[in-house]
Amino acid sequence: MMVKERACVSELANKTHTPSLEALERTGLTVTNVVARRGARASLDDVARAAFGVSLPSTPKAVEAAGALIVWAGPDQWLIVQKDEPGRDHFAELAKTFNGLASLVDVSDSRTIFRIAASRPSETLLRNMGIDFHDSSFRPGDVAITHISHLGVIVWRLPDGTAYDFACARTYSRDFADWLRKAKA
Repeated sequence: MMVKERACVSELANKTHTPSLEALERTGLTVTNVVARRGARASLDDVARAAFGVSLPSTPKAVEAAGALIVWAGPDQWLIVQKDEPGRDHFAELAKTFNGLASLVDVSDSRTIFRIAASRPSETLLRNMGIDFHDSSFRPGDVAITHISHLGVIVWRLPDGTAYDFACARTYSRDFADWLRKAKA
């Protein structure tokens, strides 16, 4: 059932494009939700610096490091997004790395991430979202947790500024893709 649903969402999302705006569902990802355990934030950050070479963002930011995108998802919470690799279990590696310091959940199958490849926000995004996407307000690496048509999403601008990613519950991914299609009409 999930494969069929994922195919429907991908089909709808991949048809959601115009020359100015194209949204594609990102697949082949491991998405891990990491929540710092009480009193372990400093130690968790030390381990993250050793593993990734960067600190975990303490503000709404996304950073790239060591083949991962680390996205702030709330106070002491992050999504770690990694491309799947044959023979490698990113979740198990993170669980071992952060053992005792954080609670981890593999949310790969419960989240859909859409990418809008654009270095500047389109008129569609500017008109239909409650976020100021102007370059001076929503810079590369910025993150916002918001609602789009009553759907909860986390949106981030890639650190290199080339695209925007939107993460939503897979349950609502078809609705998000439909909103995007209608918003462009």
